[in-house]
Order: sequence, then C-alpha cells, then structure tokens
Amino acid sequence: MIVLDSSLLIAFKIKNDSHHERANALMKQVVSERFGKPSITSYIFDETVTGIFVRSKSLRLAVEYGNELLASLETLEVSEEAFREAWKIFSEQRNRRLSFTDSSTLAVMKIHDIGRIATFDEDFGNIEGINAIGLV
Repeated sequence: MIVLDSSLLIAFKIKNDSHHERANALMKQVVSERFGKPSITSYIFDETVTGIFVRSKSLRLAVEYGNELLASLETLEVSEEAFREAWKIFSEQRNRRLSFTDSSTLAVMKIHDIGRIATFDEDFGNIEGINAIGLV
C-alpha cells in the first residue's frame, strides 16, 4: 500500500502547479499499482479538496475531484489512536516542520504498517521507515 499526499494530488489536478508534469508521470505509476494499492487519509482528502477549491476557485472542480478520489482510493480514517499518535509526533518533533496533517499521515502509516508515500513535500524526506516517492 502507498499513501498519496495532497501535494501530489493537487499538483496532478492543477495544471499550472510547479509539480504538474512530475505529478502526471508519478500518477501513471501509482495507477498501475507499481508501489502497491493507493490510499489517502481522511485528513489528506480534506487538505486536497480544500486546496483544489482555493487554488481553482471552483467548487464544482473540487467536488468532482473529491468524488473521483472517493470512488478510486481507499480512505483511511484518522482514528482516536492515530489522532493521539499524530499529536505526539507533532508536539515532540525536533528539526522538522511537519504540519499536524502531515503528523496524522505518519501516524496512520505507522498504525497500518505502510512504508511508502507519494509526495512532493520535502518534510517527508529522511524519516526513518518512510520511502518518500516523488522527492528529487
């Protein structure tokens, strides 16, 4: 299994995003399940559809994309256990700048024993046990 980060999902949908071409290439590999079954967390879904809405200023586009994501990807919920673990990751971080959403992603990945994330977010680089696919 691989988690798809909002940085990838937004770059894939927004044509003028600086990572759009890389996102297209990476999504071809993701769709082929080269890295395992693709999934997102409920917080990544939130961050993605909000990002699409803000960047495109189109509710229709955000809703259509949200429906596509829900129909094609497994959505992993941020449970109470994951939420508490995310808070621990977030509050105890040193030398990183992880958002709480990124911390929740790491917590869900830990709970579900997922070692891969497709992302353009440098904050996921050099985290022990995490293979951040998409970083240059």
